[in-house]
Amino acid sequence: MENGETLQLGFPAPTGSEGAQVPVEFQVFPYGIVEIEGADPFVVDNGAMDAVVEHFNARGLDMVIDYEHQTEEGSEAPAAGWIKRLENRAEEGLWAEVEWNERAREFLVRKEYRYFSPVFLLSGEERKLEELLRVALTNAPRLNWIRPIVAKIPSAAEHCGEAASNGNPVPAAEADARPAKGNDFYVCKDVLDALGLPAGTEKSEVVASVLALRQKPDLSVQVAALRQKLAFRERDDLVLAALKSGKITPAQRAWAEKYALADAEGFKLFIAKAPQVVPLGAIAAVFEEDRCLAPDADQAHINRLLGVSEAGWKKYNPQS
Repeated sequence: MENGETLQLGFPAPTGSEGAQVPVEFQVFPYGIVEIEGADPFVVDNGAMDAVVEHFNARGLDMVIDYEHQTEEGSEAPAAGWIKRLENRAEEGLWAEVEWNERAREFLVRKEYRYFSPVFLLSGEERKLEELLRVALTNAPRLNWIRPIVAKIPSAAEHCGEAASNGNPVPAAEADARPAKGNDFYVCKDVLDALGLPAGTEKSEVVASVLALRQKPDLSVQVAALRQKLAFRERDDLVLAALKSGKITPAQRAWAEKYALADAEGFKLFIAKAPQVVPLGAIAAVFEEDRCLAPDADQAHINRLLGVSEAGWKKYNPQS
């Protein structure tokens, strides 16, 4: 769609509407990273759109468009219209072919409703579009920068060209961040700089760069895994110490491991207070191979992340 164009309109206007029309189709989701108010963005790629279209076709039902998400409230929810078909238009996004009811058509002609709000499911970790459930007419959408159903749409270039305070255009020095006319994809210079991309970068490369950033491993997950590994190692050391000091029998090992993992400090107090129930010589040799001789590469990495000093490690992991 060229800069400044309106949506393609299809239905004939009702009498008295001064030539206004409503569309027979609209874009439900743009392609790429989609912003949502009050939540993390999500991804709409070709695979996601194909899955949504496939699920829609498999059901063999028209999808309802209601008013203000009344279906979610469980109250009376008259249909504003029906989605007859969904289409993956690649970099143009996911589009719906719609048949409006007369009342909704009149609302749209009078511009009493301009926007819509989809109800959808996302995959957990990837936050990728997984399924479209239904759509609602609303004037308070949560998706940012969606195309209104009816009305002229400010382009992304116009959005980037507005100053936050007074609406002045972007200085000429930044104009090179905008592709030539004919390419409907515009990226602010600050975004390109943040991604380390040159001016005039193609849309596919920008989207690929953003998706690649989202693929980076979550450090918090790695730290949690390392903490868990350290907790298991501490459990094993405590249980081995209890066995070698004769405070528990080999038959109690499973119980002791569960106790030590759940409450290491409590297990240490138990060891300190419990009487010796097994002669030392009878079990020491059996568990000699479990002794921790020195931190390996993984343990050294764990120690660095958790701030455990070498002296502290040696104190609780003697090599003798």
